[in-house]
Amino acid sequence: MKTRCSNFTTVKRVFAIVLLAAMASGEARAAEWNVPRVGHLLSFPRDHGSHPDFKIEWWYLTGHLFAGERRFGFQATFFRLGQAPVDVPAGEDFGTEQLYLAHMGLSDPALGVFLHEERLNRGGWDAGAKVGDLDVFNGNWSLKRDEAGMSLEGTILAEAAMSLRLVPKKGHVIFGEDGISRKGPEGTAASYYITYTRLAAVGSILIAGEEVAVTGEAWMDHEISSSQLDRNQIGWDWACLQFFDGREIMGYVLRTGDGKASDFSKLVWIAEDGALTHVRHGDYEWRHGGSWTSLVTGATYPISPLIRTTDPASGKERQLRLVPLMEDQEMVGAAGGVSYWEGACDVRDEVTGEVVGRAYLEMTGYADDIGEKLR
Repeated sequence: MKTRCSNFTTVKRVFAIVLLAAMASGEARAAEWNVPRVGHLLSFPRDHGSHPDFKIEWWYLTGHLFAGERRFGFQATFFRLGQAPVDVPAGEDFGTEQLYLAHMGLSDPALGVFLHEERLNRGGWDAGAKVGDLDVFNGNWSLKRDEAGMSLEGTILAEAAMSLRLVPKKGHVIFGEDGISRKGPEGTAASYYITYTRLAAVGSILIAGEEVAVTGEAWMDHEISSSQLDRNQIGWDWACLQFFDGREIMGYVLRTGDGKASDFSKLVWIAEDGALTHVRHGDYEWRHGGSWTSLVTGATYPISPLIRTTDPASGKERQLRLVPLMEDQEMVGAAGGVSYWEGACDVRDEVTGEVVGRAYLEMTGYADDIGEKLR
């Protein structure tokens, strides 16, 4: 029997309404926000930290964890949503310069359970993001970098907890052919897009009253922008694939209001040595497959897409099917918030039938128009 757990208090609902109003008013101040610029050189560890002169920023982690034969999928995302551009947040106890949204999710196919929680807090005691290095928190959730890697701590309601140590197995990459990931023809519809495509994970998960030691691999994105989508885009299908041969793919299709794919959709192969092969829209195919309808939001998601692309190592076509571990992996937002599907998958070679890797699939804009909330 599958169960779902979520808890959205009245306070969070009020915060969500305030958030959307602030984001809508932020467009009128767009000229004040910084935007990604060609030729700008990112510097680390400084640029792993917060950029409060940009409007929208997030640190996103997904991964696949194992305890013997038992398998878990996890997601942790920390969002910073600027209300006014500043160099460094004032850090007052109940600040209004920054709002911090966070999502935590855990898939446990063995129990048939998908657990998730959403948080929204103002800057100060309850949430924050350090300028100059990676150190973000929202309540008792935290993601912090040190010289050897990073640590993730989180709970999901009173149902689960995770404590993970994450160490890069490959160096970070910066997506975008000139250092900028463009999402549309407007110059502001772009981001700095920094990714660790493969992190070794070790730690523990507490679920159903049992603490289990886990190991596995994770993926981390850090995006910095002031407008993520073009005006006619309503959402995206995005995936990160980690192949057993040490390579990865990051790919997405940006969906427009007329049901078509934007020309700014992109797929990137990441080689074992971190070299990038960019594939433009039209040179790969993302074909919808599968269908699952949420009983909560009523949205129908194509949860098993087929990706057709040329393998840069062999020059041959690959047909890669994403097969979800569970159908119900929908993150349901609070009133006025964002609902989307975010799930752990296997990667199956459609020609040979062999499982060749693992993936995380994200689909937005099916339950609501996320484009209105990220412009």
